[in-house]
Amino acid sequence: MKATRDWADIIGGLLLLLAGAWFMSMAADHSMGSLRRMGPGFMPMGIGVLVMVFGLLVGLPALFRAGAMPLPEWRPFATICLAVLGFALVVEKFGLVPATVVLTVIAALAEPQIRPLRLALLCAALSALGVGVFVIGLGIPLAAFRWPV
Repeated sequence: MKATRDWADIIGGLLLLLAGAWFMSMAADHSMGSLRRMGPGFMPMGIGVLVMVFGLLVGLPALFRAGAMPLPEWRPFATICLAVLGFALVVEKFGLVPATVVLTVIAALAEPQIRPLRLALLCAALSALGVGVFVIGLGIPLAAFRWPV
């Protein structure tokens, strides 16, 4: 179905505008400081402004071009939400590696066809990367594996 406006980019631009406004509202609760001595609200405010500018850059041109009306795909949406929920439920009790595996396997269900070897390699790579960056590199006190008592 052809529309008179590019609704996909208009919706995307509006979502970016809302996200930028949210960042700016969170930053308003903190001191901005100055360019020489930035306060805790300076970076979130700057990010909010940039995200809103990107929202305008995406949304305004879409008002003047035709495009297709987007149809939501519910399977990827649901599986990604469930994957994040699964990660949150597993990470504290079992550790980062099992939580990453749960996240990756559930998120892979968004695809119509799952390739087990690629999924296993992705689980291993993301788990190793997560442990390397967060546990070893940043020193976040998060167990790679934890066995419930």
